[in-house]
Amino acid sequence: MAQTDQAPQTEASNPSAVAHKMVMPWQRMAGLRRRLTQTIFAIAPLVLLAIGVHPAIAAIPAIYPFFILIRRGYRRLRKHVGRTALSGEHGIRLLLGLLPLGICWAQGTTGPVGWITAVLLALVPLSEPVVTRVAPGRKLRVANLPGIPDHRGAAFPVNVVLVVDLSLTALASLLLLVRVPAGALLPLPLIALAVAGYHALDSFRRVRDSVNADNNLYAAVEAYAPKFVLYYGVPAGSAYQVGMWIEYLERIGEPFIVVLRKTSAFREIRRLTDAPVVVRTNIWQLDDVITPSITTAFYVNNSAPNVHLVRYPQITHVQLLHGDSDKASSFNPVTALYDKIFVAGQAAIDRYANNGVEIPQEKFTIVGRPQVETVEQQGPENMPVRTVLYAPTWEGHYADTNYGSLPVGPQIIRNLLERGITVVFRPHPFSYRNPEASRNISEIKRLLREDREASGREHLWGRAAEKHLDAFGCFNAADAMISDVSSVVPDFLYSGKPYGLVTMSYTVAEFERMFPLARSAYVIPKDLSNLDEMLDQLLVTDPKAEARKQTRVDYLGPFPAENYAEAFVGAARNVVLHDRKPVLALQAATGDADEGSQEARLSSRGAADEGEVGDERSTEDGYGADSADEDED
Repeated sequence: MAQTDQAPQTEASNPSAVAHKMVMPWQRMAGLRRRLTQTIFAIAPLVLLAIGVHPAIAAIPAIYPFFILIRRGYRRLRKHVGRTALSGEHGIRLLLGLLPLGICWAQGTTGPVGWITAVLLALVPLSEPVVTRVAPGRKLRVANLPGIPDHRGAAFPVNVVLVVDLSLTALASLLLLVRVPAGALLPLPLIALAVAGYHALDSFRRVRDSVNADNNLYAAVEAYAPKFVLYYGVPAGSAYQVGMWIEYLERIGEPFIVVLRKTSAFREIRRLTDAPVVVRTNIWQLDDVITPSITTAFYVNNSAPNVHLVRYPQITHVQLLHGDSDKASSFNPVTALYDKIFVAGQAAIDRYANNGVEIPQEKFTIVGRPQVETVEQQGPENMPVRTVLYAPTWEGHYADTNYGSLPVGPQIIRNLLERGITVVFRPHPFSYRNPEASRNISEIKRLLREDREASGREHLWGRAAEKHLDAFGCFNAADAMISDVSSVVPDFLYSGKPYGLVTMSYTVAEFERMFPLARSAYVIPKDLSNLDEMLDQLLVTDPKAEARKQTRVDYLGPFPAENYAEAFVGAARNVVLHDRKPVLALQAATGDADEGSQEARLSSRGAADEGEVGDERSTEDGYGADSADEDED
C-alpha cells in the first residue's frame, strides 16, 4: 500500500489546536476541595464527641460549614437564584443535622422529649431532597394567554427552606451547649418541618394547576387565533436575541405567540412582551400550540431545537438571526433550512455565496435592520471626533469565531486618552465569562477611571454604558467607533460616522478581502503597527467617508431614513397575511399529524407529567447569571 506523506499539523497551521487543548479543570477541582474541607469539618465534631471531648470544644469545627452554607443560602436568596445545588452539599447538611443528637448523647442528661427533639433535628435534612425535587414544579409555563391562568411562582423561594433548616439546627446546637434543656427546643424542628411541608404542598398545588392548564392549552391557543409564532429554543442568558425583534413583530398588528423550549428563559422573555408566552419542553408538546390559524414562524437564531418546529410543512419558516456581520455565524449553512431568510442588505446574500454556501436567491428578502431606526445620523456636531466608542466582540466558542480585540484593547485606549479623546467602553457581555478577557476589561476600566480623575473627561463604562444605555445609545453618544468583527459594526454604519476595525488573525489585506465591511473602515492589525496613522484618519481626515455611503447601502439596504423600519414590518406582514404555503402543504401536515401519533403522544404526556417535576440544572446550568454561584465559597 502506498504511503502518503503528510506534514504534521502544528499549532501555527491549526489554530484550533491551541484553542482546544485539554486542560486541567482547576476551577472544578477547587470546588471539590472546598466541599471535602467542609465535609471534614462537619464530621469532626461527631468524631470528637465519640471519643469523649467536651461538647463545647468538639462543636467548634462545625462553625465553618455552618457559616459557609448559611452564607451561601443567603446569597442565593439575595440574588434570586432558584437553584439549590443540594446534591453537592446534602451530605454535609446530614452530618450537621446529627450534631444536636451528638451533643445530647455526650451530655447524658436528655429526657424523652429532648431525644425526640434531637431525632427530629437529625431528620430535618431528609425532608430537603423532597422539597427541592418538587420545588420547580412542571417545566411548562404559560403567560398572557386568555383562558389560561398565568404560571404562579412558589409561595417563597426553596432556598428559604434550606436556610431555615440550617439556622435552626445551628441555633439548637448553640442552646444545647449552654445547657438549655433539649425538650424546650422541640418547637425548632417542628418549625423547620412545617416550613418544608408548606413549601412541598404549595409545589404540588402548582403542579396540579399546571397539568390542568396544559390540558386546556390547545383550545385556548385556538381561541386566541395567533397568526404567527416567534420561536426561541435556547436557555436563559440571550434574551437580547428576542428583545431586538419583538417590537417590530408587534408592529405587524396581528396576534402571535412566543414559544420557548427552555424553562429558564421564561422569566426574562415574559418581561419583553404582552403577547402570550408558552414553554414547550418536548417535541410532541408543540402540537398543543400549532393551530390552523398560524401561517408563519420567525426564528432569531440557528439553535438545534429549531428543527422541531421546521418539521411543520404548513408553516412558512422565516429566519431573522440576531445580528448581521461578516462573522462565520452570518453565513452558517444551516440557514438554508428555512423557507425565507430576511437579511439587512445585499452584502448578506453575497456573504453566503462568497463562502461556498449555496442558497437559492428566492429565499432571501432584503428588509434592512429595523433596530437602527433610532441611531442618529452623522452631523456637524460629530466633527471633529471628540468621543470614540470602543465595542469589542467576545471570544467565541471556537477558534474560527474568535475575533475579539480585547487583548490589545488597553493599548488602544491609552492612545485615545493621550489624544484627549473621551471614551465610551461597551464590551460584549459574554466577554466577562472569559478570565483573560475579563482582566483586560478591568484594565480598561482602570485606565478610564484614572483618566477621568486626572482630566475630568466624562468617560462612560460599566453600568453607564452597558445597562443604562443600549448599543444604539452608545452609538449616539459617540462620534466614531473602534470594534472588530462584530454585528455592532453594520448597525453603527447606519449612522454614517467613521469606524475602525482591529484584525487579530489576518493581515490588513487578508482582512479586507475576507470581511468586506473592512474596506470602508480604518483597519488596525494585531501588532498595532499603524495605530497612530489609522487614528489620524479615523479622528481627523476621514478619507473613507464616501466609501461608507455605498457600504451602508450594501449592508443595510437602499431604504431612506424616514420610516426605515417599515421595510421589515411590511415584508413580515406580507408573509404572515398573504404569502401562505399551498394547500398541499396543509393537507400533508394534517396527514402526518394523524398517522399513529396520538398513542405515542398520550404515553409521552403521561411520562412527562411524572418526570418533569424536578431540577432543570442538568440541561440549563451555566447559561444564566446564576451559574457562577455554585462554588463561590
